[in-house]
Amino acid sequence: MSSLARYCLHNNITISGYDKTRNTECIDLETQGVVIHYNLNCTAEIEQLSSQTVVVYSAAVGVEHPLLKSAIKKGLKIFKRAVFLAQLVNQTKCFAIAGTHGKTTTTALLSHIFAANKLPFTAFIGGYSRDLKSNFYQAGNEYTIVEADEYDKSFLHLKPYAAAITSVDADHLDCYADHQDLISHYRQFYNAVAQFKIVHNDIPFGELCYGMNSDADFQIGALHLKPEGFSFELCVNQSQSLEVEFNKPGLHNIENTVAAIALANQVLPFEKIIPHIKSFEGVRRRFDIIIQSKQLLFIDDYGHHPTAIEAVHQTLCEFYPNRKKTILFQPHLFSRTSDFMDEFALALSLFDEVYLLPIYAARELPMAEVSSEVLAKKISKCTSVICATEALEVLPSQDLELLITMGAGDISELVEPLKNKLCQTVFV
Repeated sequence: MSSLARYCLHNNITISGYDKTRNTECIDLETQGVVIHYNLNCTAEIEQLSSQTVVVYSAAVGVEHPLLKSAIKKGLKIFKRAVFLAQLVNQTKCFAIAGTHGKTTTTALLSHIFAANKLPFTAFIGGYSRDLKSNFYQAGNEYTIVEADEYDKSFLHLKPYAAAITSVDADHLDCYADHQDLISHYRQFYNAVAQFKIVHNDIPFGELCYGMNSDADFQIGALHLKPEGFSFELCVNQSQSLEVEFNKPGLHNIENTVAAIALANQVLPFEKIIPHIKSFEGVRRRFDIIIQSKQLLFIDDYGHHPTAIEAVHQTLCEFYPNRKKTILFQPHLFSRTSDFMDEFALALSLFDEVYLLPIYAARELPMAEVSSEVLAKKISKCTSVICATEALEVLPSQDLELLITMGAGDISELVEPLKNKLCQTVFV
């Protein structure tokens, strides 16, 4: 939602809004003059809005939300976020990135490549791009770059010119009958793409694919470690070989890079793409190194799905094999925790020490027999359930070597105070 707010600001559209909590995104928008309400007692303000006002709401907001009901009662134009975004981008050459994992990094890297080549484009990114210093960027309207969100079937509103699908792992089963139903909707999204489309080689449909498989159209080859990072070989259509220098750890990040390269190649030659890959600074909360010293490595990551936790753990083992690995994880949504309880337990059991925060409910109500305490009992390693305040006291007192915080909820608000506490108690 905040990227749409920034779009409005950039185009001189007066905006105001509501959020449940005052987070860093809200504070940033407030500094730019946006009025944001944080309680539900602002229905009077809705009554004062012009009849020309457009109300945009997130799929996480239910139809019974009192502010939404007030806007409907007043007769204002109402749009779901996905519909509003589609109206902005469907008249352009839209590059859309879909998938359970990897959307934000791929979107941010593609935006970085377009910006480096001064293309006329607008980008809506699901995270803060360190290169563009925002989750929104506008330098023209010929092209748009967006994340195609599968939640609530939002991505079906898009009519992309080009698209990549990074993964179709089961998720958001509160919106889909089962995993096969989710895959079926990804197929619908795929079939709506007008020009170029490519999928990860693990996906059970599609013509062009990318990945490690020997028959991939964009095949990832040998990795080469270098003093300043590493490079990998990329074989295109089994005929053209490219060397790509990159500095983000993990096979999943290499795969995201290849997806971005394939999309960028629809408007740019490889010689205008590859040189900009190594300068990509990444996205906030995607394997973010917060503290790095001989005594302690502290990393923060947005991952909130069992597959993402496993991928991050694999990367940690590859780059820091000898460090004891401690995770502080905040489960996101009761439905997701319920659907993947056993998978979460297996993924978290890979770590040496596990700390869990209470489940972040977001748009949901609590579910019976679903809690962090129930999850903790299924994890094979020593696991403690603690609140955010306790985390600030408990973790700095432990013999930490590598700490990673993970989750998509308000655990992000804990990172800076935890960093400060650790810096006070650990020589870094």
